[in-house]
Amino acid sequence: MTGMQRSISDWITVFSLAPEIQEALVTKNQSVNRLDSSLYSGPTASIMNQMLFSKNFDYFALYGGDKDYPIFQEATDGSNGSGSLKQIQRTEIYQNARKKNGASYWFSLNSSDTVFIQNNQNEKIGMTRIVRNIHNGSPIGFIFMGINQKTIREQYLKNLYDDMHGIVILNENGTFLLQAGMEASFTNPSDIQFKSIIHSSESGDAVIKVNGQNLLVTYSAMNDNGWRVVYLVPLSILTKELSSIKVFVFIIILACLLLSLPFMMVLTTIITAPIKNLVASMERFQNGNFEERVDIKYRDEIGHLSRGYNKMVKNVKKLVDEVYVLQLKEREAELKALQSQINPHFLYNTLDMIFWEAESAGQSQISEMIVHLSRLFRLSLNRGKSFTNVEREIEMLELYLSLQKMRFKDSLTYQINISSELHNYVIMKLILQPFIENAIVHGIEQKRGGGSITVSGDLIGNRMRFLIEDSGAGINADTLQHILVVQPESNINTDFNTNGYAISNIISRLQYYYNDNYQLRFDSQVGRGTQVELIIPAILADQEETK
Repeated sequence: MTGMQRSISDWITVFSLAPEIQEALVTKNQSVNRLDSSLYSGPTASIMNQMLFSKNFDYFALYGGDKDYPIFQEATDGSNGSGSLKQIQRTEIYQNARKKNGASYWFSLNSSDTVFIQNNQNEKIGMTRIVRNIHNGSPIGFIFMGINQKTIREQYLKNLYDDMHGIVILNENGTFLLQAGMEASFTNPSDIQFKSIIHSSESGDAVIKVNGQNLLVTYSAMNDNGWRVVYLVPLSILTKELSSIKVFVFIIILACLLLSLPFMMVLTTIITAPIKNLVASMERFQNGNFEERVDIKYRDEIGHLSRGYNKMVKNVKKLVDEVYVLQLKEREAELKALQSQINPHFLYNTLDMIFWEAESAGQSQISEMIVHLSRLFRLSLNRGKSFTNVEREIEMLELYLSLQKMRFKDSLTYQINISSELHNYVIMKLILQPFIENAIVHGIEQKRGGGSITVSGDLIGNRMRFLIEDSGAGINADTLQHILVVQPESNINTDFNTNGYAISNIISRLQYYYNDNYQLRFDSQVGRGTQVELIIPAILADQEETK
């Protein structure tokens, strides 16, 4: 429809600006025959031929000069009897055309209207326009054009309407220009809801009720020429089609469900079988079977879960074994260091009795040895806890070395140079004493003339570094390698060789508590002594409770 309006508007513009038309409108006493002849034979012949063959309008009249009737008119549908310009100028249509200031004004023209065409053969949509002088812009003429509504329906609205679908074309004032399709009663312009659509300035849609029937109304915004198109469809037609679609979709869904049931059952069995196997394995694991494993057949999510489960079972078993073995090693370490802890109170009371007997006999050195030994036992037991602070560990080393000094006299000298800033950090108990014991038993005792032991410790960043150095006999490479080998679990309760067991025990405990976050280094030369370096994390006593 917009194309038709533009085509007509463009033709009218070209026609009104043609020199022949401009001259005819400003010249008085212009001959009609002379104008007809110049239009069809002169430069405007192509314009007139386009008018005749395009079939864009069925009636055309040009008013101007000093004539009250058209100085040029053309009709293709047998309509005749042009109206008087004086009568036309008294109409509201002419006044609206004047207000357009040279633009087109569209209106509805039926057979009862005799102002523009006295003998109108068909209902038309009319268009009027004021023609202006191209030199000064003053009004010099008036154009009236009419196109049959039948022509519009056949050429521009074909296949867009029928008895159940309707189209209404309105002008800028909301006046009906054309109606096609469903009965006119469906588009009663007095309906309140329809009036709101007519006066809307934007495109949209709405549902209105006319004569008891609900209509879906879709309307466009006003175009450049002031037209608005309204399309009407009864909702009953749409819902009828939707109902058919609903039934069809329901049947398809039902058929798909029935056909998919066997497939779903088989698929469910395939999916749930690995899950059931995993659940059964978990139940056996809960009952204490730590050797439990799940066979993995697929690399899907269940397979990934099963791999995680197998890894978890393996780690749990490893942790159980490590905790159990470590507890055995700690108990044996305490037995090795203290010889007996079955009844420590009996041992303390006995040592106390021996102390007072030695005091009574005037044996002050024996009394001192007994006091040191008693204190050493108490620090070694540490109330059954695995960790102590560095300060107590230093005290235990002092007591142990002082006892050994009483034993070896001038054959043994020692120094303990552990920084005081380490006192509040925690350390595993009995972690340094075995290295000192090995230094005495396998280093100092084996060397003629004795030797010395130096124990030092410093804080380096967030780690503690301990260094045990002796000037003993040293260790050859084969023996050192044997010492550093961690003993099998089966030998924990049978291997009482201090040369291998104590160091192996320490390594196992370090691995358990610190994992790989520690360093243990031996440097020994036969005849020159041994150096042991231990580096462990520095943990304050208030950050980790003593275990």
